[in-house]
Amino acid sequence: MSRAARSTAAPVVARVPVARTPADEPADSRARILEAAAQCIAESGVEGVRMAGIAQAAGVSTALLHYHFATKEALFERVLRHSYESSTLLDLAAMRDDGLGASDRLAAYLNRCIPSDDLLHRDLLLWQEFGAMSPRYPAMADVTSEMFQGDVDRVSSIIRDGIEEGVFAECDACLVARTAVALCDGLNTRVLAGDPTTTLTESRRVIATAVAALLGAADPLPMEPPGAARSSSARPPHTREARR
Repeated sequence: MSRAARSTAAPVVARVPVARTPADEPADSRARILEAAAQCIAESGVEGVRMAGIAQAAGVSTALLHYHFATKEALFERVLRHSYESSTLLDLAAMRDDGLGASDRLAAYLNRCIPSDDLLHRDLLLWQEFGAMSPRYPAMADVTSEMFQGDVDRVSSIIRDGIEEGVFAECDACLVARTAVALCDGLNTRVLAGDPTTTLTESRRVIATAVAALLGAADPLPMEPPGAARSSSARPPHTREARR
């Protein structure tokens, strides 16, 4: 080729790869991060998790994780809300059958306030981890307070329905609801710790008997709704002792 021909030939332009930014990542990356964070915290505790480890578990870059959540505290708050919102949808589904009376609905709801399946076991571990943070982190305290009040409001509503149906005696529905939710929270601590004296079966018996007595019900609450719970005689798989 002559010099003239070479001078008129089209220049060869090298292809420069376009750098991806966090905004270019798949839209479901945020949800994957939240689920991975929930699992990591339930398994290792708040003090044991690292942002890099959460990113790896979610299959995303650390840069993408920080793009969505600038600080660990911001991530923790969103994880707690995400977990509780997801669990609330399952709570409502458990009580959706219009044929259930107030006593059955209350039993179904309270059965979901204890670690009756593996997902609840994970979520309750998560909530207790965050609950322990509340005295030092006002934002987390606000979220856990909202969660407690949400449970109280739903239990109160069921109790009022039961009073109207005549299956519960006249009572302060909010007071009984707060007592019932607090009772579940206290029993959860022992179940999650693997206390052999506080199995799921024993927890259900205590809740069914104590709450029914507060409500003046003739019989204990039916705390074994259809499809509920693995065997409570088995030691929970996610206790800290089992993880060591």
